[in-house]
Amino acid sequence: MCIGNDDSVRLRRTRQVTVAELSKHDLKEDSWIAIRGRVYDVTDFGRKHPGGEILYTASGSDATGVFNAFHPKSTWNLLKDFYVGELKDDRSQEAKEYDADIARMRMELQRLHAFESSKLYYLWLVARNLLILTPAIALVMGFPNNPFLLVLASILVGLFFQQCGWLCHDICHHQLFEKRGWNNALGLLIGNLFQGFSVSWWKTKHNHHHAVPNVTETCAGGDPDIHTLPMLLWSEKLLEGEDLDRLPLFLVRNQWLFYFPLLCLARMSWLLQSIVYMSEPSTVFIGGRAMKTGEITGLVLHHLLMFTLTWRIPSWALAILFYCCAQATGGLLIGIVFTVGHNAMEVLTADEMKMTDFVRLQLRTTRNVTPSWFSDFFTGGLNYQVEHHIWPTLPRHNLPEASRILKALCAKHDIPYHCMGLYEGNEEVCRFIRRMSSLEEVKKRA
Repeated sequence: MCIGNDDSVRLRRTRQVTVAELSKHDLKEDSWIAIRGRVYDVTDFGRKHPGGEILYTASGSDATGVFNAFHPKSTWNLLKDFYVGELKDDRSQEAKEYDADIARMRMELQRLHAFESSKLYYLWLVARNLLILTPAIALVMGFPNNPFLLVLASILVGLFFQQCGWLCHDICHHQLFEKRGWNNALGLLIGNLFQGFSVSWWKTKHNHHHAVPNVTETCAGGDPDIHTLPMLLWSEKLLEGEDLDRLPLFLVRNQWLFYFPLLCLARMSWLLQSIVYMSEPSTVFIGGRAMKTGEITGLVLHHLLMFTLTWRIPSWALAILFYCCAQATGGLLIGIVFTVGHNAMEVLTADEMKMTDFVRLQLRTTRNVTPSWFSDFFTGGLNYQVEHHIWPTLPRHNLPEASRILKALCAKHDIPYHCMGLYEGNEEVCRFIRRMSSLEEVKKRA
C-alpha cells in the first residue's frame, strides 16, 4: 500500500533532501531518484527492474515525468520500500506553476478519457494491413515471372512491414489494452510473426530511447538511436571520448552518399539483431520463458512464410530481386519517419539533460510532421512524435487532442514546438548530414 498521510508527515520531519544532495547519487552503484517530491534509493532495485537498467538513466534527478510516462498507477505501491525522504522544494513560483501545468495536461487527457483506446480502430488497422499484403501475395502467386509486378508486390510487402511496425509500436507501448499481458501477446503476432522483429529486443532498445532521446550518455547509456558511428554522425558531441584514429571516418565524411542506402539495409539489420537476441537468457524477455518461446516461434514462422512466398518465384534472379526489394522498402519507409522525428534536432549531454525537465527534453529533441491524412497513415501517428514521447501510452487516435493541449502549454511558457512537412523534415535531415560530414575534425582524419 502507499504511504499514508500520517506516515508521510513523520517521514518528512525525519529527512529533507536538497536537489544538490540528490544530484550526487547519479551512478548505477548509488542511484537516487525523485518522484512527485519524494526521493527514493533505487540502487538495488534497478538490477531487478522489469524495464532493465533504463531506471538508472534518471539517477540523481527528478524522474516524475518519465515515471508517469511508463508506469501504471499500481506501480506506486512499490515505491514505499525505497523511500529516503522529501525533496526540498526551493524552486521559483514560476517553476512550480509550470509543473502544475504539466500535471493539468495529464488530468485533462484523463478527463477526456483519451487514454482509453478504440478497439474498433485498432481492428481496422489490422484489417488494413492485411489488405495491403493480400494483393502482394496475389501478384506473386499469379505473375511470378513478371519483373514489374514482382517489384510492385515487393513494395506492397515493404509497406506492410512498415505499417505492422507502427501497429506493433502502439501495442508494445500498451496503448491498446489495460492488461499488459494482452498487449504482449498481440505484439507477438504483429511484431514477431508479421514483422519479423523481436518485441522484447525492440522494447528494451526503444524504451531506452524514450527515456533519453538524443542524449549522448548517462550512467546507463545514452540514446541507442543516435549511436550509429562509424556509419552516421548525428552530433559532434558524439565524437567526444572516441578514439578517432581507430574509426573509419571516411564513412562519416561521405555519409551523405550512404544515408539512403543505409536506410534500405536497416530492416535487414533489425531482423538479424532480433535473431541474435533469441540467444539471451529468458530473464531479459518481457514475459520470461513463455515469452521467449513465443518469440522464437513467431520469428521462425515469419521467415518460413517469407521464404515460402519467395519460393513461388521460379527465377532465382527474380526471387532475389523480390526479397531484397521488399526488405529495402520496409527499411526505407520506416527509416525516413524515424530520422525525421529526432535527427537534426538538439543533442544533449548527460549534464545538459539534468538541467531540463522531461517535457522540455522531448520538445527540444523531437520534431513533428504536419498532420494530414497521408502523414497520419504513412507515419503511423508518429507525425505527433512529441506528444507520443510525452504520453507514450496514449492511443494513436487521440494524439491530435493531446497536440492541442500541449501547444497551449508551449505558448504559455514560450517553449518552441517543432513541426514541418515530411519532405521538408527529411530535407533538413539531409542538409544536417552533409554538414556533419564537413566537420573539421572529420575532414582532418578521414
